[in-house]
Amino acid sequence: MENGETQATPGKTGAHEIVDFMVDHGYDHIFGLPGSQLVSIFHTLQRTDITFVPTIHESVTVAAADGYARVKGSAMAMLYMLPGTANGLANIYNAGRDDSPLILLSSQQVSTARTELGAYCEGDTVPLVKPFTRLAHELTKGASPRSWLEHAKRVAEGTPGGPVFLSMCEDVLRDPAPVKTERYSSHGAPSVPDVGAVADQLRTAERPLIVVGGQVRRLGGAQALEQLAERHNIPVVYESGLIDALGIAPGHSHCRGGMAMSGLEPDADVVLLLGTRAMTEASPRKGEYFAKARFVAQVNVDPKRLEAMRRFDWISASDPAVFTATLLEALDAAPPAAALIAARADWCVPRVAARRPGNALARLFDGFEKCVAPLHDAMERGWLVDESVMASGFVINAQTARDGRRYAGTNGASLGWATGAAAGIALASDEPVTCVLGDGSVRFGMAGLWTLKAMNLPVTLIVLDNHGYGSTRNYERQYLAELGRDASPQKPGYLNMDMRETGPDLAEMIRGFGIPCRRLSPDDDLRAAVEEAWADSANGPNALLMPVGFEDQ
Repeated sequence: MENGETQATPGKTGAHEIVDFMVDHGYDHIFGLPGSQLVSIFHTLQRTDITFVPTIHESVTVAAADGYARVKGSAMAMLYMLPGTANGLANIYNAGRDDSPLILLSSQQVSTARTELGAYCEGDTVPLVKPFTRLAHELTKGASPRSWLEHAKRVAEGTPGGPVFLSMCEDVLRDPAPVKTERYSSHGAPSVPDVGAVADQLRTAERPLIVVGGQVRRLGGAQALEQLAERHNIPVVYESGLIDALGIAPGHSHCRGGMAMSGLEPDADVVLLLGTRAMTEASPRKGEYFAKARFVAQVNVDPKRLEAMRRFDWISASDPAVFTATLLEALDAAPPAAALIAARADWCVPRVAARRPGNALARLFDGFEKCVAPLHDAMERGWLVDESVMASGFVINAQTARDGRRYAGTNGASLGWATGAAAGIALASDEPVTCVLGDGSVRFGMAGLWTLKAMNLPVTLIVLDNHGYGSTRNYERQYLAELGRDASPQKPGYLNMDMRETGPDLAEMIRGFGIPCRRLSPDDDLRAAVEEAWADSANGPNALLMPVGFEDQ
């Protein structure tokens, strides 16, 4: 086989070609859930040293592969026809939001029975996933699995990358694979962007601000960003909302945490948004961002994400890692005046976000801060997987790590991701994982506990227990405040949001999977309990229920 070409092996079935692809590309783990149309692949896997990672729900299959891909750079998962694809859709959405390089294989009915005979579990899956994938295609009789897999891998790991989806009819898996020789491309180096306009603005800015998204970390630009911030005295904040990766280490001298909590956004005069969605919002903000800024620039490798929700003064569809490195060179060659850099010291001083004492939301935030404070060195002990939702900013702000690599969250906000992702990250990294969840998140992700226990992985679950869905409760309180005297009734109902007396006990649910779980009280030594749980994770997964409290009390 010539360099730059790939060829199927004569006489091998499609299933064999798929498994050969896995072996040739060094996939040590494959994620999936058994399904009848997939048995040819499962049977063939016995000939390899690949570890099959079992799950009991396809949402976990996708989340675990997502976590694995964040460490290894690529992952493969198998879904069962229409029901399995639908089950995994929420976490396919999450992976798509985070550009996670997944190859998802979905089984499908034989080509001759497609949409005609009404067979069990048959249906069109490509339209379901197409909005959330970089590539979605169905392979019918005569297609070459190896050719499509090589193409899918290049797309998944591209710039921008993200999940790809191949639906494979059963006859494609069982029939001899067609012999096909073809060229395949390799990626060239990204082009050097024009940073002149941004560099010119930063040279005279008195209150510059960089807002960083997870794309910078994923594409390798974190080190250059940290050097840029330190040398030129520019504070860096994380983009608003939930984030998938930390573009700057939380313990870096110029990191100021989440944008909303930093207090810097209203007064910045020049703003650079690097690899962000600009802006990620649960509910779109009524007022403008950066009201005092004379210049706001946005850089994102994906043109579709430029100005997705807000318009700014200058945009660039370029690799934010390359952009940052090039901007650093430009400012090092012609820096701002030394007096101006020194004068930025006051601007870089950390600020404390004000809260209304006695307010229900303030009480909830106080509970979050108390519970996550003992986790300050979690990233020095292994990986930190975060699906704490409302508490995410507090989790990140509590971290002291000078290396931001070992953080994983999801920008998608579709709950039920973290337990599966923690399993994938533990397998890929061979390191302990601290998985921080809200009690609502762990309810959505219960099926992932089965995989954690089945693989006996070193994962410590930190469940921030505020007795239900605190975010939704807050939205109902806001709704009441907007209605004022017109609200009827005049008090919140918290329907299915208050679980103090509703449903089975959360600790017992976790223990039902064979995972030790300890419920802490406000009087317990939280740090001692965390350290004990970290030590116990060497023997397998365990959980702590942290006492956030119910904010109305």
